[in-house]
Amino acid sequence: MKKGVKPITKFIFTTMIVTLFALPVMAGGSGNQDLEDTVRMLMEQNKRLMEQNRQLAERLKHVEKDMARMKGSQAAAVTPAEPQEEETPWYHRLSIEGGATGVLQASANNADNDVACGDKADMAYTVDLNIESDLEQYGTFHIHIEGGDGEGMNDDVPSFSVPNYDAYATWNNNNQADLTFSEAFYENLFWDEKIDFNLGKMDLSVLFDENEAAGDETTQFLSNIFVKSMGVNIPEPGGFYCPTLMVAASPVDFVEFRFIGASVDNNEEENTWENVFSNPFIAAQVNFKPMLLNRPGNYRFYAWNDSRRYMDVDDVPTATNEYREGSDALSGWGLSFDQEIADGFTAFARYSWREGDLTEWNSDDDQWEIIPTNQAYSLGLSIDGTLWNRGNDGIGLAFGQTILSDDFKGEHDKTSNEEYVEAYYRYAVFERLAITADFQWIGDPGGLKTNDDVFLFGLRSQIDF
Repeated sequence: MKKGVKPITKFIFTTMIVTLFALPVMAGGSGNQDLEDTVRMLMEQNKRLMEQNRQLAERLKHVEKDMARMKGSQAAAVTPAEPQEEETPWYHRLSIEGGATGVLQASANNADNDVACGDKADMAYTVDLNIESDLEQYGTFHIHIEGGDGEGMNDDVPSFSVPNYDAYATWNNNNQADLTFSEAFYENLFWDEKIDFNLGKMDLSVLFDENEAAGDETTQFLSNIFVKSMGVNIPEPGGFYCPTLMVAASPVDFVEFRFIGASVDNNEEENTWENVFSNPFIAAQVNFKPMLLNRPGNYRFYAWNDSRRYMDVDDVPTATNEYREGSDALSGWGLSFDQEIADGFTAFARYSWREGDLTEWNSDDDQWEIIPTNQAYSLGLSIDGTLWNRGNDGIGLAFGQTILSDDFKGEHDKTSNEEYVEAYYRYAVFERLAITADFQWIGDPGGLKTNDDVFLFGLRSQIDF
């Protein structure tokens, strides 16, 4: 604004002079020629000054606009830019947890069943390490590293259900326990987490027939029949962990559908990674999750088909004992229920059925053998320690039975369905360490009345980290 002061003042002063000199002339006075020339000159000068003043005003307007733009740009330069989102450090993208399980079991009344071993005590341990890598919107990658030593009483008791389902010896050629990559698979969730897609090397046995009260051998029941039907009435893959695809869909909260396809060993290659999916194991499961009297429950129904080579019992007498002669598939179905019935009380029931007129190949003896059982069931109760103010403690009571196939009973004398009872108390020493006292009774082990009932007394330690 200061640049416009001088021209405006000049204009006012000139106007006053012109007016003073022009009045006499306009009034009719006798001015001379010099006065007229002076007035004309002053008016011309005033006109030029007015034009200069207009130009200066225009320039001032442009200068003010330029200054406003400069101030805006300076303010933008001073304002700190938003920090760019840094990539999450690798150690924040990993989740690592694990545990170690040790089991000591001693047998009683088993001496007559196994004269070579007699009554004895055995130990076994396993170590598990689970690693998850968060791939953000692209899903999660899981790795399960496992190792262990000792078979416990599993090779000493002649029963269909092993008394220590946690035992997993990972021996190398020097009879030393190695760590092994049991699982390595990719997982992603779609459609607002209503679809769960998994692909890779997985533990087939944990993907169906789950149970909230009887499904974890490290914290609940130890005997196989109270953990899952696979291994009792459903043949396990020889490689156990195998190439697997699992898709689960939960369109609504109270129901879930699952489809599982796995490449299992074919007893000839004895390797689940050779001739992949040439002998697939397929399972489908539906889980209804109602809230009965406002208490949670799971009601799982499943069916499966194992396309490894089996042979009809009637064809065995004419067989030449070659594995390739088997051309039949084995199929079955089952259910697994768990329901909270009161505060701290959860009841469970499990049942499985499979075809009973088939034989399976025994690669150790190179011959076809009758599959001994075609049904199995179990039921029991889990009690939470919150009832006596020890939330991490727990009690379990269960009864089960394997039912012999007609062909097995026809081949043996004095047969009887094998029976099981197990009871445990889990005592939490502190949050990540628990000691469990376990008792098992096996009646007519191996389905033979000639075998003595077996009593097993065990201690299990479980430490999580």
